[in-house]
Amino acid sequence: MAKPLSLLVPLLAWALLPDAASSQTQASRCGDTVTVQRGDTLSSIAERCDITERNLMRLNPRIEGSRDLRVGMQLDTHGNSGEGLGRLGSLAGQAAGTLSDFARNLGSSAQDIFASNPDLRQRMENFERQIQASGTGSVEGSVSVTPKEITSGETLTVTAQGLPADTPVVIGAGKRQAAYEIIERTRTGSDGTLRMNMRVPDWVTGMRQLAVVVAAENDDWNIRSEPVTVTGSQP
Repeated sequence: MAKPLSLLVPLLAWALLPDAASSQTQASRCGDTVTVQRGDTLSSIAERCDITERNLMRLNPRIEGSRDLRVGMQLDTHGNSGEGLGRLGSLAGQAAGTLSDFARNLGSSAQDIFASNPDLRQRMENFERQIQASGTGSVEGSVSVTPKEITSGETLTVTAQGLPADTPVVIGAGKRQAAYEIIERTRTGSDGTLRMNMRVPDWVTGMRQLAVVVAAENDDWNIRSEPVTVTGSQP
């Protein structure tokens, strides 16, 4: 026997929302936030703050991996990990499909359910906006650098294509799978390309490899080059 709509709708609404009581994280060694430092990875931050990488990513839904870390960025290390639902991206659409399936089984429609339950509609719309606001964007571009072997103080040429046109961007550098540090700021061309000379910072001395990053100024997306070899420093 099918359950009445008055019971199914609240159950579905409850399933769509995070359980604040069960998703609260324990206080970290870093307090409520931590500042990303040069060379940081998710694992190094998690160890420093005594928090799991999983909770760190849940609390910071825009971070999908160490490659998204930017030196100076503030990460949450304590709070409601349910905020990380933004990482699921398509969950709101899937929820709407589930609601439609429920409605069909009951001889009704999702619109009928929404019409008789305006609170559910509002909660789902708010949930979808949260997902869209917290998701990390993506750009199908590419970045290359020359020469392939560098020393600190040397100038390298950064070339990128397939980027958003006429957009403020930052150019940074860092270890292959670690936080990057901003070195230059510029804009892409009207055709979505970029070409710029950049001085290799002194702090690369002692590193084996260096990746160059082109990223949106608001940190919505970033693209990394293949790493180049660091051979030392200029005399």
